[in-house]
Amino acid sequence: MNKIIITGANGFVGSFLVRKLKQRNISATCVVRKGSNTNLLSEDSDIVYIDYDDEKQMKNIFSGHKILVHLAALTKAKKWDEFQKANIDLTAKLIDVFNASESFRQFIFISSQAAAGPSEGKNPKDEFAVSKPISMYGKSKLKAEKLVRSKTSKMWTIIRPASVYGPGDKDFLQYFRLIKKHFAPLVGFGKKYISLIYVEELVDFIIKTFDNEQAFNEIFFASDGEVYTWEMFAESLSRAVNSFAVTIRIPEILLLPFALISEIFSVGKYPTFNREKAREMMQTSWLVSNRKAVKLLEFKPEPNLTENLRTTYFWYKSRRWI
Repeated sequence: MNKIIITGANGFVGSFLVRKLKQRNISATCVVRKGSNTNLLSEDSDIVYIDYDDEKQMKNIFSGHKILVHLAALTKAKKWDEFQKANIDLTAKLIDVFNASESFRQFIFISSQAAAGPSEGKNPKDEFAVSKPISMYGKSKLKAEKLVRSKTSKMWTIIRPASVYGPGDKDFLQYFRLIKKHFAPLVGFGKKYISLIYVEELVDFIIKTFDNEQAFNEIFFASDGEVYTWEMFAESLSRAVNSFAVTIRIPEILLLPFALISEIFSVGKYPTFNREKAREMMQTSWLVSNRKAVKLLEFKPEPNLTENLRTTYFWYKSRRWI
């Protein structure tokens, strides 16, 4: 019987978490929606396919576990109803299952920096700051956080990662491709600040909260603690892929029209670059503080942006993503 159960285990962060747990000889049940792509999971992973609308099946699958890591989420959608169902209603269902099971001890909810909203200038946002999400995704994650805090009958932990990068990520993939083609697009003409966290450090962070009394009923931002600008990111990425890139400044006034065109001409899934994403990219600062995690969890990140980007690049190449 596995101690850990993970929703969204087939995703970028989830699959990395499963591999890290396996390295530590910790077994985990990987909960995956029916029909989902499981290519990022190893063949020997304990995969269980689920229909979240089947209450009886949910209770059977989650029974007997000690820690629930809720990673499954919808990050982009055209309508609020989609976020409501995937990010809020599903969290509510999982809380009900968690509360009803005698075996569960801790509900770990992987939220997002988007739930807190942008920061002010070069001042990182901490967990005591007022949350002001600006996207539907961020608002849905904040509502889900409130459910976890108010409805969970046992211990809970909320983690808000900054922008996550690493092998398996698709959000930064297009930027890798552009840099490889010698283009480094930057939004606006002033500096824009961001916090980052490498996926391996994020999963180490998550594992540190497992059955950790210091993490019970707490919210944490997860970042590597560095303050980056997009110029720094582009320079590091250029070094990582051993290429040069010409900086192209995109006026903010053009971003929303470009995003609308991206939506109109997209085929299939809602595009990564959309109007919601454009509004987030127009913000001056997305900085968060990791001081609380450093103090309470003894989280000790070792920022190495260029080397981590290089590892990511070679992973993309090995999978022919780039």
